[in-house]
Amino acid sequence: MEVFIVPVIFGLIVAIALAASVSTRRYEVQWKAAADRLQLGYQPGRMFSRPKISGAAGDLAVTIDVSSSSGGTSSSGRTRYRVGYPPLGLDLRMSRKTGLAKAAARFGMSDTNTGDAEFDGAFSITTSDPQRFSARLSPASRRVLLNLVEDYRSVKIADEQMSYESNGIDRDAGTVMTTAQRLMEAARALQGSSAQSGRPTPAPSVPVREAMPPPPPVLRPDPFGTWPLLDPPRPPVQPESKPGETAPALSDPVPSDITAGDIAGALFTKRGLSFQVAKQFEERYRGRTIDWSGEVREVIGGIGPNEPTRVTVLIATVRHELFGSVDVEAIASIAGRATRGLAQGQQISLRGTLTGIDAMARRLFVEDARLSSGRATPPSTRR
Repeated sequence: MEVFIVPVIFGLIVAIALAASVSTRRYEVQWKAAADRLQLGYQPGRMFSRPKISGAAGDLAVTIDVSSSSGGTSSSGRTRYRVGYPPLGLDLRMSRKTGLAKAAARFGMSDTNTGDAEFDGAFSITTSDPQRFSARLSPASRRVLLNLVEDYRSVKIADEQMSYESNGIDRDAGTVMTTAQRLMEAARALQGSSAQSGRPTPAPSVPVREAMPPPPPVLRPDPFGTWPLLDPPRPPVQPESKPGETAPALSDPVPSDITAGDIAGALFTKRGLSFQVAKQFEERYRGRTIDWSGEVREVIGGIGPNEPTRVTVLIATVRHELFGSVDVEAIASIAGRATRGLAQGQQISLRGTLTGIDAMARRLFVEDARLSSGRATPPSTRR
């Protein structure tokens, strides 16, 4: 009997090692894609180690790795994100304010108070120089930090580093990139004036299929343009008619002469933070009617009969001065049954109104869209 025990134990060890290796390889491809787009170094995993992303982004030192909860190469673990920056000289410690800390504050046991009720209510803060800490944060910087702690509740902010651990291993390139970008943008915001300079946050434009629900209207201020700036679609207004007259028919809006290549070149080829790109869009392009063509990348039908279909269309490819060749997409909200038969890879022409932008993902949002049978601008490539 003992003769068989040793081979069985050895076989189990080998099987566990192989299973762990396969599990690691599945997300290594995603991590490598994320590292490439973030322009960071990538270290593949070995038999007894996990993959790692690290490198410099301007004056920020970025590290993404896996902290295993049980050691070895088991499938359990947490993705650890760390963004280092030059010391602030404030002996700073910040984290989300817990219920216990809020209760203690009611009895006078409070931490550093910046004078901003919303900010003080969200963070537990200790610093050696509260006045200088408050002075270095603009309202926009405070907002980006508030949004960060709301979305990444376990984030820790120190004098030289910002860190976050996800609940499990992030196996999707888009998730890894978005988390790293949010921390990098928050680190620059924490640096005060330095938040307006440095390398812009790259966009998650790797070929990863993700669920993409219709983007809701922004319900909170977002000065750094992290999320799409959308308003609810407005129904068309029927022209008035005099008594006894037939109301004039609604006419299609006349498309502007802005091409997909023009707007992609203006917004997505130069260095700039996402809030700067969003501001440029709001000032120059929001509300303009477009008539573009491109390649269908994804079609997501509405949940109910009255819900529009969201069609993602590749409208242009441009060359960014930092990231090289990047794709620009339009996400069109199309009502009715006109989208029946649309398939990935199909060339279509669409007409609608520009209503929003996701600067980080290089996406433009088009509402009240319809498939156009008229002449449209072909897909543009600027290299």
